[in-house]
Amino acid sequence: MKNIKPLFLLFALFVSFQLIGQQGIVLKNIKEVNVKELDFSPVPFGNGFVYTSSKSNRFLQCPSENGGAYTDLKYAEKNADGTFKKPVSLTGDVNGKYNDGSAAFNPAANKMIFTRNNLNGKNAQDIIDLKLYSADLEAGKWINVTELPFNSDDWSTCHPTLSKDGTLLIFSSNRPGSTDNSMDLYWAKLENGVWGIPTSLGAGVNTGGNEIFPYLDENNNLFFSSNRPGGSGGLDIWAAAQNASGQWDLVGNLGAPFNQAGDDVNFVSMNGGTEGYFASDRKNDDAQGLDDIYHWKYEPEVIDAIIAVVDKETNERLTGAAVELTPTSFGNMLDKIYGGSVVASKSSLTTDKNGEVMVQVRKGTKYSIVTSKADYKMDKREVAAEEIGAKKPYIIPLEKDKYFSKLIVEVVEDPSGVRIPLAAITILNKTTGKVVTLTGDGNGEGITQVDCDHEYEITASKDPFYTNTVKLKDFKLDCKDGEVRIKVPLRSPLVVLLEPIFFDFDQYYIRKRDAEPTLDNLVTIMNRYPSLQVRLGGNTDARGTNKYNDRLSTNRANSAKNYLVKKGIAKERIFTDQYGELKPINNCTDDVVCPETDHQLNRRVDVMAERHQEPGTTFKTRPVSEMKVVSDRKDK
Repeated sequence: MKNIKPLFLLFALFVSFQLIGQQGIVLKNIKEVNVKELDFSPVPFGNGFVYTSSKSNRFLQCPSENGGAYTDLKYAEKNADGTFKKPVSLTGDVNGKYNDGSAAFNPAANKMIFTRNNLNGKNAQDIIDLKLYSADLEAGKWINVTELPFNSDDWSTCHPTLSKDGTLLIFSSNRPGSTDNSMDLYWAKLENGVWGIPTSLGAGVNTGGNEIFPYLDENNNLFFSSNRPGGSGGLDIWAAAQNASGQWDLVGNLGAPFNQAGDDVNFVSMNGGTEGYFASDRKNDDAQGLDDIYHWKYEPEVIDAIIAVVDKETNERLTGAAVELTPTSFGNMLDKIYGGSVVASKSSLTTDKNGEVMVQVRKGTKYSIVTSKADYKMDKREVAAEEIGAKKPYIIPLEKDKYFSKLIVEVVEDPSGVRIPLAAITILNKTTGKVVTLTGDGNGEGITQVDCDHEYEITASKDPFYTNTVKLKDFKLDCKDGEVRIKVPLRSPLVVLLEPIFFDFDQYYIRKRDAEPTLDNLVTIMNRYPSLQVRLGGNTDARGTNKYNDRLSTNRANSAKNYLVKKGIAKERIFTDQYGELKPINNCTDDVVCPETDHQLNRRVDVMAERHQEPGTTFKTRPVSEMKVVSDRKDK
C-alpha cells in the first residue's frame, strides 16, 4: 500500500535527547495522551486540544516508512490540575478509512477544516494525495463533510490553520508554482462565505525545502515546520509575520529547546507566547512513541533592579527624571516575537523622591535606556539586563545642559567696518529650529539670549546692501563671560551705469569718436550679464517738425540696435522707443535760442535696463546732465 500519502509527509530520524529547560522554557511530555505510534498536530479546542494520532485497530497499514497505522482525529480534555483525560475520537463523518488529521477550527468552534486522503482515487503518479475538507459540529458530531474548492486530484492540499477571526486560511501544498515542486505555504481569504484563490506566502517564507504544519496564533504570528537550510536538522520550527505591505517575512528559527536534530512540528503558541504545544520525535526517558505531543511553558527569568538618576557634578539624586526602557535585542525568539508582553515591553517611568525607579528586566535582553530631565542633557545608553541588575542601584548621571549667554550682533559695512543701523536680523537655532527676529538699533546692534550648547545661523539684511549669513557654533568658552559678540558684514550692492549714445545734427549714423566706444561698452555689459534686456529710447533736439523728428528718433534707436546685433547681442534682448523732441533734458524747446552744446544733449539714444535676473546688481541710466558732449557742428 505504498500509494497512500501519509499526513506527516516527511518522517523523522531517531536522534539523541535535547536538554530541556533552557532560557526559562520548560517542556513536558503529555504522557496520558501519547502512544507508541504517531501523535502530532495539537490544536486548541474546548478545554483541551484536538490532535492527530495513529490507529492500532486498522488492518490497512500506512507505507512502511510511516511505521504506524492510519491516523484519526482525537480530543484530549484538560483536567483542573493540568493533566489530561483519556483521549476520545471525534465522532460523525470524520475518522474514515484512511488518514484524517491536522485540523483547524473557526472562532465559534462549530466548523472544522481538516486533512484527509483524497477519496476520489490516485493522481498521475499513482499516489492518493491529501485534500482539505470542512465539517460542521451538530449535536456533538462532525457532519456535512465538504471538499474545499481549491483541492485537486493531482497534488496535495493539507495542514490548515485559521486566523482568530476565521477569515484567513493558511495551508501547505505542492500545487503548480510551488518552489521546486516542494510543499509550500499558501493563504486564502474567506469573503461572503466563499474561499478566494490561494496565493503563495512568497519567497520570504517558502524555499526549495518543505514548509508544512502552519499555525496562526491569536496575533496572527505564523509558526510552521521546514527542513530548509539553517536549522538543527530534520524539520525545525520557524516563525514568520506579515509586514506593513501585507507580505510575509521570515522572523527566524525558534532554536533550542524546541528544535533538535530530528523532526519538530506543529508549534502552537497561546496566552501571549507563555505556553503552548508542539510535536517532536526526540528520544528521551519520557518519550512514548514515534512522535509525541509536548506542552511547553515559558517562564522568563526576571531580574528586579533599581535605577537611580543623579547630577553628574554633585552626585545629588534627581527627582522627576524621566526614564524610558525599550528592549532592543532579545535572548530568544519568543521574546522577539512577543516583545509587547509586560516585562519585555517599553516602560516609561519617573524617578521618585529618592531619585529612583523600580524596574523588572528580562534576562538575556538588552535595553535602550533614555533618561531626561529639564535643564539636563539627555542620556541614552544600551545595557544588558544582567548589567542593570548587577548593581543596586544602577546609577545614571546626568550633565547640566542649559548654559545661556547674551548675544550681541553687530551689523557693519564691508570693508569699512562702519556700523549699519536698523538692519533686520534673523537668528536661527540650528539645534531646535526656533527662529528669533530682531531690528538693529541706531548703533547697528541687536541683542538676544542664546543657549551655549546650540548652533546658530545669523542673517542680517538692509537695503541696498547684500544680505549675509554667518554661523555661530562651538562658542561655549566665550559663554563663561556671559556675553558673546559676532559681526555680520554687509557688502554694498554693485551699480552698473548705462551710458547714452549721442548723434550729430540731423544724422543717425554711429559716431566713431564717442558712440562706438559707448556701444562697445554696452556689448561688454550685456555679455557679462546674460539676463539683461535693454530699451533704447531715441531723442532729437527741437529743431524741425514733430513728424520729421519722430522719424529721426526712430532711426537713431534702430541704428544703435543694429550695431548691438552686429556685435552678437540677440535682437530679442533689445527694445526700442522713439520720443522725437518730447523729452529734452533742458529748456531748448521750439523757438528757444540755445547754444549748440545744449542742443547736442538732446540728440541722443537713452539706454535703460528693461529687465534682468542678476542678483546683487543694479542697472542705472547715467543722467545726461552729468555728461559733457561736443557736437561735430561748428557753425551753430
